[in-house]
Order: sequence, then structure tokens, then C-alpha cells
Amino acid sequence: MTKRIMHIAEVGLSVKDLTRSVAFYQEVLGLEVVRAYPTIVFLKVGELDSPLGRSGHPQLLVIFDRQAQLDIALSTLDHIAFEIPLEHFQAERERLQGQGLEVSERIWRGEYVWLGGRSLFLDDPDGNNVELIARDPNAANEEKTS
Repeated sequence: MTKRIMHIAEVGLSVKDLTRSVAFYQEVLGLEVVRAYPTIVFLKVGELDSPLGRSGHPQLLVIFDRQAQLDIALSTLDHIAFEIPLEHFQAERERLQGQGLEVSERIWRGEYVWLGGRSLFLDDPDGNNVELIARDPNAANEEKTS
């Protein structure tokens, strides 16, 4: 079997009290806030020795305010992201679609360009969102097709 996944890039959790949860992960576990928005906080778990990591994307715990309406185009609650090599990105999309899975793609632009490049999104059998993210420094410069 071909190894497709390099490692976990991030895990997303929905929480009841964002402020309390951020304090817990910072004060009790020592995680560092990388980026904070009103309803989403990105906490650094560790470094990634990979193309994504070398571009500035650490291994992350992403905490979402459970009460907030989340823009599904940005991400979903309770998701997991795996880094894959850029050279496998297109083949992975074709392989997953060939298995009859619904796959969507996102190129990270604007304030989210730091996330790394391009992602494929699909659901697992229970409806949990799975993201396959590949570092692509040129993706943000591509013309939008949608």
C-alpha cells in the first residue's frame, strides 16, 4: 500500500466557551496562539518538518466557537487535516473521485494564504470533514475559476 499521508497538519474542535478553552490550552498545555479571530483560534502544537511546515504552517489545534455560524467555505467544525505532497495532489483528487467520493478543492488566498496552498475536502462515512492539504506557494497567484 502506498503511503499517502505525511502526518496530521491540524485538528479542529468545537468548544462551548472559546475563551476558557484557549486559556486551558495555553496555560495548562503550553500551546501558543498563532492566529486568533472572533470565533476561531489557531494554536501551535509543534513544528512540521515538511513543505507545509517549512513555509510557516505549524502543526495546529484549531478551536471553533460552537455557538458561532461558521463559513463552510473556510472550514468545518470537527475536522482533521493531513498534509500530502504537492506532487500527489492531482492524483489524490482523481483517486478519491474514482471511488465515488465527493471532493471539493480550496486554494487559500487573502488572509488565509498562510495556511499553505491548496486543499481537498471530503467527508468520512460519519460526515466528519477530512482535509488533505498540500503546500503550493504558487496557488494563491492562480486565477480564480469559480
